[in-house]
Amino acid sequence: MLTRTRAALGEDLMKQINSLRFCIVGCGGTGATFAEMLVRSGARNVGLVDGEKIDPTNLNRTFSFASEDVVKKKTEVLKKKLDSIVLGISIRSFPVHLRSAEDFLDGNLLARKARDCVYKSDVVFIGTDTNKSRIVCEELCNNKSDKMYLSCGIGLKNGKSFFECTWKPKTSKEKEDEEGYGPENASYISIVMEATSVAFSMLLHHLKNPRSSRFNYYYREYDADFMVSETETAYQKNLQLQ
Repeated sequence: MLTRTRAALGEDLMKQINSLRFCIVGCGGTGATFAEMLVRSGARNVGLVDGEKIDPTNLNRTFSFASEDVVKKKTEVLKKKLDSIVLGISIRSFPVHLRSAEDFLDGNLLARKARDCVYKSDVVFIGTDTNKSRIVCEELCNNKSDKMYLSCGIGLKNGKSFFECTWKPKTSKEKEDEEGYGPENASYISIVMEATSVAFSMLLHHLKNPRSSRFNYYYREYDADFMVSETETAYQKNLQLQ
């Protein structure tokens, strides 16, 4: 199954992906797609954290869910999908929200298990809609200096679609009461696939170049004709030069 992937990535990178523990926080468009990319690239240990159920608006931006999955738990449906791709892998489902530290203290055993999954994993992908949950995840990740984690989000800004990917992000505390990408999430399948592909490439870069800091942030914005604007193209060039 992985013959062509191994040829593209190389044996050393494949061994890393195979041995690392991953955790996906937020199993919507980007999170579900990222999880599939991991499993199809050799990952064998993946935790899924999301307290939401699938609704019809999820069907426009991911290949992981179908109409018969509506009202089912995202993590359970995604686990079944990942298990069907490769037999014998370890996929753990945590259908719970991580929105505040209080979630771990109120007797919610499932939330504590989800917290432990984030904390103990080697790589964490943050694909949640809210800044509150992002802050919780970042604080858990920042408690371990060797933790690798990245964030990916899609939204609208001034009427234009955009996505951004960040390696080891630092969410501002001042944004804690805002909804992050949630209310302005006007996403569609092609932008989700592009955003997730960039995030996955960012992960591969840092696995192969652990001491490199060149590929830490990527932002892309589209105008009304779904073209990358000249200003944003120039911004990307300047970012790559830095």
